[in-house]
Amino acid sequence: MKNRTVQQGFTLIELMIVVAIIGILASVAIPAYQDYITRAQVAEAVGLGAGLKSQLSEYGNDRNEWPVLVELGAPATSGQMNASIIGKYSTVDPTVAGTFPNGTVSITMTTGKATGGVLGFVTIDGGKTWACGEASLNGADAAPVSSIDTKYLPNACKP
Repeated sequence: MKNRTVQQGFTLIELMIVVAIIGILASVAIPAYQDYITRAQVAEAVGLGAGLKSQLSEYGNDRNEWPVLVELGAPATSGQMNASIIGKYSTVDPTVAGTFPNGTVSITMTTGKATGGVLGFVTIDGGKTWACGEASLNGADAAPVSSIDTKYLPNACKP
């Protein structure tokens, strides 16, 4: 009878093939994951802006002017309104640009791949409707205000 040796373990070439396959998968997955994270961070900015829409509309229609936004917990004086304006990944510009009924709320990204990008919410009817990102709604166009790449915007803010 012949003495046969049983192979134990993997050969070097087999290990190199496995490492190469894992490297290829990682090179595809990492950028996709980073884009996913950035979309989640931009979603926070959309949430901050969406939370302001009805309060700004009510304030503007009651007083025929836009308020200055003051961070929650700070005392608000005449012409000011308390609001959540600082998030983990974005910050709301405390001034609503424009003369009532036209108004623009700008939210600047402070973290991630979209850092420095601006998400705009625009109204031309006193806050009854708001356009965001690259979208237009009832004549309000937020595209000139916004500078965040379209691929990071939620569907409601895309053209």
